[in-house]
Amino acid sequence: MKTYDEIKKIEVVAGSPFYIFNEKEFVNNFDNITKAFGSRYEKFVIGYSFKTNYIPYMCNIIRKKGGFAEVVSRMEYDLALKIGFDPKNIIFNGPMKHYEDIELALDNQSIVNLDCFPEIDHVSKYAAANPDKSIEVGIRVNMNLSDDSGASRVHGDIKIGRFGFSTEESQMVRLLESLPDNVKVISLHGHTTSIDRSTWCYKTIAQTLCDIAVKHWPDTIRYINIGGGIYGYIPPEFRFAETPSFDDYAADVAKVLNNDQWAVKQKPFLVLEPGISMASNALSFITKVISVKAVRGKTFVTVDGSAFNTKPTFHSYNMPHYIIKQADTDQTAVYNVVGSTCMEKDVMLTEVTNKKLERDDYIQFDNVGAYTNVFTPPFINVAPAIVVADGSDYKLIRNRQKAEDVFKDYLFEG
Repeated sequence: MKTYDEIKKIEVVAGSPFYIFNEKEFVNNFDNITKAFGSRYEKFVIGYSFKTNYIPYMCNIIRKKGGFAEVVSRMEYDLALKIGFDPKNIIFNGPMKHYEDIELALDNQSIVNLDCFPEIDHVSKYAAANPDKSIEVGIRVNMNLSDDSGASRVHGDIKIGRFGFSTEESQMVRLLESLPDNVKVISLHGHTTSIDRSTWCYKTIAQTLCDIAVKHWPDTIRYINIGGGIYGYIPPEFRFAETPSFDDYAADVAKVLNNDQWAVKQKPFLVLEPGISMASNALSFITKVISVKAVRGKTFVTVDGSAFNTKPTFHSYNMPHYIIKQADTDQTAVYNVVGSTCMEKDVMLTEVTNKKLERDDYIQFDNVGAYTNVFTPPFINVAPAIVVADGSDYKLIRNRQKAEDVFKDYLFEG
């Protein structure tokens, strides 16, 4: 946690509110995941999920450490190229790839995991235009994550997810028949967001992919990609139940690969696409108190940030936070912290008891690195700056947005 004077120093350069990127935590997450999986299965690759937080400075750390970029759109693909990722180390996922996107990615020999038959059509068109070229693609597999009781583990209690190709034999046969002769499948991708993120889900994904590989593409599959979504660091406020550690996930997934006859023989790369577990605890958000007022028995503290910056899904839990005052006090109060937008639901903290807040005090919200920066719209306010600690100093890795940045692509006159 920063002192009041440190925050004031940063605010002079960055404005308020602003994010602080903790590079050490981000690197530790990468190293700890790599150690957990790599010590149990040698051919292991991290493909960092750009959609979780695509701050270029963060993504470049992944590149420097030898990780892959996992992207789900042309925007993210172009960003990975601009950052300097080897195109062969870019995994292109997602449900919407235009022909031009697939053409570029295949020209670059990136790993393109196809999601639907229209994308197969794009590949067929590309193959027809390049008849002498050996073309490599991946397939996203639609996972059945129902347990023995029939209960679905898919996020949101969804019985059947919408992404990828079904494991039903008829669809696999159709898929095989649709691929041109000069196209081979080298990757199987099984990302499925589960409701509990249990190790059982990842074991099931790994085993399903191995079973499909041995049945349909035993000689060509080089990547078994189990997707992302694993738990990372869980703040005490969110520890409602026991959650698996990196070692727990790694032990169960590696057991599948180390005991599967096909995987033992072929030795495919195991790919994990962490996002939340990499980014969540690597970003904090600092916001300043603008006003404190009482309304019919309740105290509302308005800050210059928003729930969009700390919990864009607007869940009801209070995020980990610290009060940073100009002058310390023993006085406490019960209050609600609300954001700077004109929405009643812009509530950042509900009925918390903490040190009494006054105008120009600060609140630091932690564990806000996942989906906040990428979800935050230019709604009412511009996007805040992002800074990274550099010893005792700080440097900007994103400037505070300006109004002209938001409106530069609009037509002002008819």
